[in-house]
Amino acid sequence: MNIQANQFYREPWFGIVLTVLFFPAGVYVIFRFGSWQRHTKVWLSLGLSILCVIVWTIAGLAPASSNQSVGQSWLSTNKTTTVIPKTKLSFNVDNNGDVRLHGTTNLPDRSQLRVTISQKDLVLGDQVKVNHGAFTSSKLTSAGHPLPTGAYRVHLTNNSWTNQPQSVRTKLGSRGENLRGDETVKTGKSHQIDFTNTVNYQP
Repeated sequence: MNIQANQFYREPWFGIVLTVLFFPAGVYVIFRFGSWQRHTKVWLSLGLSILCVIVWTIAGLAPASSNQSVGQSWLSTNKTTTVIPKTKLSFNVDNNGDVRLHGTTNLPDRSQLRVTISQKDLVLGDQVKVNHGAFTSSKLTSAGHPLPTGAYRVHLTNNSWTNQPQSVRTKLGSRGENLRGDETVKTGKSHQIDFTNTVNYQP
């Protein structure tokens, strides 16, 4: 039986291939079983190691390419970042005495939201858009009269995801699936903004 024929790891090609795939093991095989002279082994191992470092460096920089989608599809696992909404609400009175609901949020700019404000039989609704981390409703009145003082129940939800700008859906998900936290609710495969708070109005 030819034992030597089965010892493929002694072949020069095996050490070279292994160095490219996992260079520490490949370098060991080249030095341990390679038939070259010692200085040839040193230069061959050094050259292959540098080649591996160059390839890995290029691969690591690929997502920084101007074409982000190419880099991400090549190497990235397309990790998603969850967003936990944090909203604060208050009533503001401007110099003209007009009352508006003001909110701050960490939702992406251009997010389109619906606001419902209620107190007893009074129910007011408005559409707002996030701009620089904040949003403001239209002027609030009660049948054309000044808004009564007191506590109001404010309910904040999002418009349909299909109507949201692409930049918003990119961050929050096409169906809001990246949203998490107490200000959200899951409905089927979607996540929705669903925030309710009591806000006091005192002129």
